[in-house]
Amino acid sequence: MLLKLIRWSKGYVDFSASGKFPERFINLTTRNGINVWNLKPTEKGLTATMQVYDYKNIRSIAYKSKLKMRVTGRHGLPFYAQRYRQRVGLLIGAIIGIVLIAVLSKFIWYIDAPPTKSLSTSQILSALEEDNVKVGSYINSIDTENTERRLILKNEQIGWISLNITGSTMSVNIEEKAPKPDTPDFKTPCNIKANNDGVITSIKTSRGETKVMKGSGVVKGDLLVSGIVETKQETIEYVHASAEIMADVIYKKEYTLPKSYDYYSITDNRTDRYMCGFLNFKFPCSISFLSYDDSVFVKNKEKLCFNNTNIPIEFTTQSEIEVSKSSVNMDKAVLDKKLLAQSMLYEVFEKQNSTLVSRKINIKKSNNNFNAEISYIFNENIAQTSELSVTD
Repeated sequence: MLLKLIRWSKGYVDFSASGKFPERFINLTTRNGINVWNLKPTEKGLTATMQVYDYKNIRSIAYKSKLKMRVTGRHGLPFYAQRYRQRVGLLIGAIIGIVLIAVLSKFIWYIDAPPTKSLSTSQILSALEEDNVKVGSYINSIDTENTERRLILKNEQIGWISLNITGSTMSVNIEEKAPKPDTPDFKTPCNIKANNDGVITSIKTSRGETKVMKGSGVVKGDLLVSGIVETKQETIEYVHASAEIMADVIYKKEYTLPKSYDYYSITDNRTDRYMCGFLNFKFPCSISFLSYDDSVFVKNKEKLCFNNTNIPIEFTTQSEIEVSKSSVNMDKAVLDKKLLAQSMLYEVFEKQNSTLVSRKINIKKSNNNFNAEISYIFNENIAQTSELSVTD
């Protein structure tokens, strides 16, 4: 393969030789160190192939051998260059393209950073950028080992990180630290006290002496289960009290909603602006001065991809969409829906470990607002460990 490439770059010709002494021609070329290949005998002489330079200097040998030479084929780079000598721009463009590919291959074009449980892709990219590792960075200037070390020191969530550069793509692999197991303390003596006011509905005591009973009302801080237990030998034993005390607890939430409210709706009027980006440089591809008093912006980015490889060229479309403002008076149906939505959010996100027993909504009107008070009864565990004290 290498020999063929060398011959092609220098150029070679196919020729035919006819005359009296073709054998002498072969002997003379061999004696003078001229390389001839593809030798084939013919009725009048032979056909063969040789380098262009050798063919130009073989006339004396052909004369001595009484042979007439005729070129039958031309191959190689010199002939291509001569054929396209009027198209110098094509050659210059090819050279520039090769140089650009060679130069751009020394830069990072794409960073593959999949998110983890506690770190998003944008957070990982921001942390890398603080260490001067970003799209457009010179590959030889990146010290992956030091970067990995600094990222681990800066982020407590990262337990292990690996930066791998393949071509112009950097892949980031992160393993987070395993959380420390929450090991409860079952040795330190303690009591169980109420963490809220309520009416007890069930009692499940694992250790300790129960001081309340089902159906009794308690206030916050009351002793529910004592960690001081009297044994059968009439001695005192201090234990780590453990129990589940379920009780109905009352909660109240207040909300204020305006009697009239404004909302915005999207219209059909929009303005699109286009931008092209290369590495860290951005160029506008369209100019539009049309704008709206009230509008929202939507941005869409698309990266150019070739052969499953991201190229550092992106096209950005920013759309400005006009919105119209409308004012609506709140009727009872809308009010009930909004209050129910607020109540559901509170129950799902703040009381997810409790069971809803009842919900009562009381609405009062003022000049410009609706004042709503929602009373809840949740059944929940009110047991809370408390260290033993002298008063206990």
